[in-house]
Amino acid sequence: MRILFVGGTGNLSTACTAEALGRGMEVFHLNRGTKPEKTLPGVRTLRADIRDPVAAGAALGSLEFDSVVQFLAFRPEQVEADLELFRGRTGQYVFISTTSAYKKPSLTPVITEKTPLENPYWEYSRLKAACEKVLKEKAAALSFPWTVIRPSHTYDDGWIPSCFGSAGYGIAWRMKEGRDIIVPGDGQSVWTLTHASDFAVGLVGLLGRKDALSEAFHITSDEHLTWDAVHRIVGGALGVEPKIVHIPSDFIASVIPERGAALLGDKAVSVLFDNSKIRRFVPEFAPRVLFAEGIRHSLGWFDSHPELERPNEDMNGEMDAILGRWRLPAE
Repeated sequence: MRILFVGGTGNLSTACTAEALGRGMEVFHLNRGTKPEKTLPGVRTLRADIRDPVAAGAALGSLEFDSVVQFLAFRPEQVEADLELFRGRTGQYVFISTTSAYKKPSLTPVITEKTPLENPYWEYSRLKAACEKVLKEKAAALSFPWTVIRPSHTYDDGWIPSCFGSAGYGIAWRMKEGRDIIVPGDGQSVWTLTHASDFAVGLVGLLGRKDALSEAFHITSDEHLTWDAVHRIVGGALGVEPKIVHIPSDFIASVIPERGAALLGDKAVSVLFDNSKIRRFVPEFAPRVLFAEGIRHSLGWFDSHPELERPNEDMNGEMDAILGRWRLPAE
């Protein structure tokens, strides 16, 4: 089976590449070639910017694929461009959406693929939902074969999950320095963290499947943790007790609107994902990596890359600004 990953060297796509190679698939990447150190042996890289359709078309040449997985489309016009670029080139176009597009607040904490897509808080989520709408509406007229995948909060090497950003070492650095860590609300909202290797089993298991066409799936872990627990597990793996400060999401939004949108529209909302659909289609999907294990692996990866154990200045600036406002004396 011949697979093309648009991207291929990111948080999700690196693990998916490894899984596909492990299953004996012929794997191509279409990207700008800026992360050669993350390109796994056996991958053929087609070098082009997906935002340049002429260059991307030239890089693709006459190649055709059983499945194309698009990790890098975030706006409806980018999906529309893909419809033109990949029409006639693939038997399945897989759009990577997001579970944050589901309706907020939900009438029930149990989320299925039939839950409406409606997030009034976060533009990122609304744009992903708009991408899905364009894909479903325009693909029908073009007989374009599609599948939608909605990951939740997924992490791998190089990522330390937090509710203020996860790429990089930022939250771990802050904990080790003994700085206060903001957790929204009372810290008891329930969250789902999925290791990329588990996600990859579900996604790759859907590739080339005709019965997965015109279907949407979310792929998440079955482990549910409060945000307090997430931060305490990270701290425990570091050998420190995190200094948690609980601040309402509404207050955070009043200080840093974009950060507040990501909380109110996603991370501060308790949800439980029903994974029965992906299990019906991919019986081997059985998430194995608990967060306590996954975070130790991530921290071990950073220990082998000490030059990356550095602060996240954006995170520090946001947290310090919010904490400063929170501690102002009442007028």
